[in-house]
Amino acid sequence: MTLRNDARTTRGHRPAWAAPWPDAATRAAEATRHDLHRARAVTYGLVLTLLVTAAVEAEVWPLTAYRLFSTVRTGTTVSLELVAATDDGDVLVHPADRSEPLTTTTRQYPDLSAATPERRREMVSAWLALAGIDPAAVTTVRLERAVRTLPDGTSTWVERSRETVLEVVP
Repeated sequence: MTLRNDARTTRGHRPAWAAPWPDAATRAAEATRHDLHRARAVTYGLVLTLLVTAAVEAEVWPLTAYRLFSTVRTGTTVSLELVAATDDGDVLVHPADRSEPLTTTTRQYPDLSAATPERRREMVSAWLALAGIDPAAVTTVRLERAVRTLPDGTSTWVERSRETVLEVVP
């Protein structure tokens, strides 16, 4: 029985002094199979995770952002807005800088009506500060529901109605 150059015997067994790892072709076949199983596991796991978060309606960033896709695009829109009543007139509460947190915390407007009076004042004062409005110059802040429509052939929204939902004194 003579040994071949690849350290295998004629019966295919490795001698005790041979390297413990398989040859390159065997390693490549095993690695491909292993990588394929790993890729399937990751893909199935990710899809399952997305389905579970959608089923329980959990918003777990970065997996989902339902707020991005949860509104139906029609010719009518209803939105909540904060309006500050000052001595100079009514001022719509908008962020002074588009990167400020006010742009992302407007989704908390519906929570304002369910909050305690102290929490309401805190929230309104924070929004006024972010908008660059002095809370001392404001007499009241109104949470208003505005209904707008988009007429056919135009790109300008037309306000149809506005009603006060809640009034807060900061």
